Amino acid sequence: MSDLARFFVPGPTWVRPEILQEMTRPMIGHRTPEFRDLFHRVNANLKPLFDTNGDTFVITSSGTGVMEAALDNCVARRVLVTTCGAFSERWFNIAQSLGYEVDRLDVPWGNAIDPEELADRLESRRAHYDAVTFTHNETSTGVTNDIAELAAVVREESPDTLVLVDAVSSLAGIPVHFDAWQLDICFASVQKGLALPPGITVAAVSERAIEHAKKRPYRGTYFDFLKYKSNADDDSVPSTPSLPHFYALAKQLDDIVKVEGLDARFERHRTMRDITHERTSRYAKIAADREHASATVSALAPVKSPDEIRNAMKQRGFTLGGGYGSWKATTFRIGHMGDISIDALNAMLDVLDEVTR
Repeated sequence: MSDLARFFVPGPTWVRPEILQEMTRPMIGHRTPEFRDLFHRVNANLKPLFDTNGDTFVITSSGTGVMEAALDNCVARRVLVTTCGAFSERWFNIAQSLGYEVDRLDVPWGNAIDPEELADRLESRRAHYDAVTFTHNETSTGVTNDIAELAAVVREESPDTLVLVDAVSSLAGIPVHFDAWQLDICFASVQKGLALPPGITVAAVSERAIEHAKKRPYRGTYFDFLKYKSNADDDSVPSTPSLPHFYALAKQLDDIVKVEGLDARFERHRTMRDITHERTSRYAKIAADREHASATVSALAPVKSPDEIRNAMKQRGFTLGGGYGSWKATTFRIGHMGDISIDALNAMLDVLDEVTR
């Protein structure tokens, strides 16, 4: 079992040795034809991953940085933040820190955002929102929001409002249809579904978002989407990128899109979710709404102490995720995302079954 993953944290995730090896390649200049070829290869595979024909960027930053960038490039004054857990709450904290007028639409932890509540909020609000923020997959609770339906509500009730989506723990594990859902910003850092070491973020950006950015006189420098677009059009980046990550991302995207295939990858993640739910039902309940249960991370409320379970698993060589935020004391989390195989998941669950008896 030494060749199977033993790391089941919902980010950063286990990274295949061959991906790590890609990060040891020799350096090249980021203004050279060699880098442009590398960038072009990456960008070509990002478009099917986001299911878009539009612009895709690679930004050397954590996802939090690009979350801030999305607001800075797209919001002039008002934003509606939808929250259903700790990471959707981050949208609110960042928007407040930037001085925007921020309204909230909150649902209890473990629940998904209700499209009808969203419609009511947009109908009742007289002032215009520049943007509405969503978290596709709430990592703290294991809930997947129905972005297709939520975005459709925004388009119906407030057509000029931009739709900003955090897909950090969904992209490459749960389908994203950027164009069909009419999103404006969608981004994901690479240490979750893409199964790379943390350090870069990938994003899809609509023409509407670019036009909004043009009207923002103070977008900053490092995260200026107009600079990212003009450089991406030339197979380049505005400033020095993390070259090792580009090598790893190019290899991983080739494997995802051309070797495993997106449909097979999404099916593997759904299967891992179902296996996790079934095999843990004796000693834990799913903490989130099952109807919106995530295919990439499960938050479990066990009969025994979560910390005791995690410590016992650690002694046996397996790392599980702890509970997060207000659920920290009552739950633990299993990350079944990225390149985790079904065999590796079952091997871990065999040990977890022993630990909980």
